[in-house]
Amino acid sequence: MKKINKLFQKEFSLKFPLSAVDRKTIVLLIGFILLLTCAVTGCGSDSPQPSTLPAPEPISTETPAQAETAAPSPDVSSSSPSYLGTWQITSSTFGAYSAMSEEDCSALVGTRFEYFNDYAIYDDQHRLDSPQYIESIQTADDFSSIYQGTSLETLGISKDSIQVVSIENASGMGDTFYIKDENTLIIPWDGVFFEVQRISSDN
Repeated sequence: MKKINKLFQKEFSLKFPLSAVDRKTIVLLIGFILLLTCAVTGCGSDSPQPSTLPAPEPISTETPAQAETAAPSPDVSSSSPSYLGTWQITSSTFGAYSAMSEEDCSALVGTRFEYFNDYAIYDDQHRLDSPQYIESIQTADDFSSIYQGTSLETLGISKDSIQVVSIENASGMGDTFYIKDENTLIIPWDGVFFEVQRISSDN
């Protein structure tokens, strides 16, 4: 029994060979570590430590409808083309070459043309639904070349160019016209240039 106790004491002394000095050193070391930890983490301090978490983004309270309302809307307002409305032949001018007589031209005075977005009436009351207006600019030289020497000045137009409108899906008198001014159109037909005046506008 004594031998067993001696062996136990010897084994215990080998496993725990710490002296009182060593224990004191460990206690001081642990105390230093705790003190250092408090200094870093701020334990025991009344002042809040700065958070390192990212700040959350503000949540928008704006509804989709409000967002659409707030966005600037494109300017879609545009005036109707000046040529839309009801027109009537008032006079005619012969070009350099013509296939019509004066009697034929006189018989057409008073003929009406209607140009609107939904329909067009032309060529002796022929009606066309959904007309497709094609606008372009024609120079004075091109005009003279197309009509074999007839100039814009012959029609009382002193400009270097003129706006021309063609109805792409139409065929007949009035399917092409020139805009002389806001209230006057020129309709070419068989070498004659018919001047038409506005009766009413699109409004």
